[in-house]
Amino acid sequence: MITNQQVAVIGSLNYDLLIKQERLPKKGETFTADELIQGSGGKGANQAAQCAKLGLSTSLIGKVGEDRFGEALTGSLQAFGVNVDYVGKKGTTGMGIVNVLPDGDYHSTLLRGANYLITKEDIDESLEVITNCQYVLLQQEIPLSIIEYIIEKTRGAACKLVLNNAPARDMNETKLAAINILVVNETEAEFMSGCKVDSIESAHEVAQKLVKKVKDTVILTLGALGVVVATKYGSIYTPAKKVVAVDATGAGDSFIGAFVYCLIEGYTLQKATDFATSVSSITVSRVGGSESFPTLNEVKGLTNKPIGI
Repeated sequence: MITNQQVAVIGSLNYDLLIKQERLPKKGETFTADELIQGSGGKGANQAAQCAKLGLSTSLIGKVGEDRFGEALTGSLQAFGVNVDYVGKKGTTGMGIVNVLPDGDYHSTLLRGANYLITKEDIDESLEVITNCQYVLLQQEIPLSIIEYIIEKTRGAACKLVLNNAPARDMNETKLAAINILVVNETEAEFMSGCKVDSIESAHEVAQKLVKKVKDTVILTLGALGVVVATKYGSIYTPAKKVVAVDATGAGDSFIGAFVYCLIEGYTLQKATDFATSVSSITVSRVGGSESFPTLNEVKGLTNKPIGI
C-alpha cells in the first residue's frame, strides 16, 4: 500500500466533451458547433491532475465505469503522474458536456454515472493513504454522505482537509467546522452566506463571514476579477492575471491544485495566491480540461519569475 503520498483527492472523474461554438442554441433550434474536444475531467480528476503536474505525489480515490471512457480517464491521469490504484470500476463513467463560447465562458451539464457509486467501503479500503497525506482534497460531485464520512474518519489525523463546495451544498455546521480550507466561487459563496458577491468589497465581507464557519481559511474566487483569501486575522485580494481567455474549463480546479502545491512547499498565503493565480491564468489561455493545466517547468518558463517563498 502506498502511504507516502502528499495529496489524496477523493472525488469525481468525468469524460469531458467540450463543444466550441459561437453561441448557445435557442429553444427548438439546431445549431452547428465549430469543434469537439475530448478529454479527462471531473473536479476530482482535475485537481489531482494539477497537483501531479506540479510534481506532488498524488493519489485519486473515486469510481469510473466499466467502459472505454473509464479506461481513457485512468490512462490520462497515470500519464500525468497520478496514482489511480484506488479508482474502482463499476457501471458507466460520468460525463461532462461543456459548451465553450468564444470569450472562454462555458456552460456544463454533468452525468453522475459511476461517481455516485463510490461507497464507505471504498473509503475504508483507502483510509491509510488518505490519513497519511498532508492534504485531502474534496469536492461535491460525489454523494454528500461520502464527504461527511471522510470528514468523520479523518478526525484526529494529521491531514488537512480542503473542501471545494462545488456544486454548492448545505453542509452540517459541525462537519464544516472540521474543514481547514474552504474554496468557493461567487455563486457558491452567496449560497452559503445568503449575501450577494458583486464586488471586491463584498467578496471581502462574505469571505470574512464564511471563515468563521471553518478551521482556518476561505478562498473566494472571482473569475476575471481575481481572488480573495480570508483567515481569522483578515483577508487579502489578488487580481487576476491579464490574459486572453480561451477556455475557462477547469480553471478553478487548476487554482486549487496549485494553491495546495504552494502550501506543501511552505509558501506564504500571499505567495501561494500569486502562484495559483498565475497557474490558473495559463489554464484559461489554453483549450481543454486537465490537458491544458501547466507543469511546474511550464509555469517557470511562462511567468519568467523565480518560484519560492
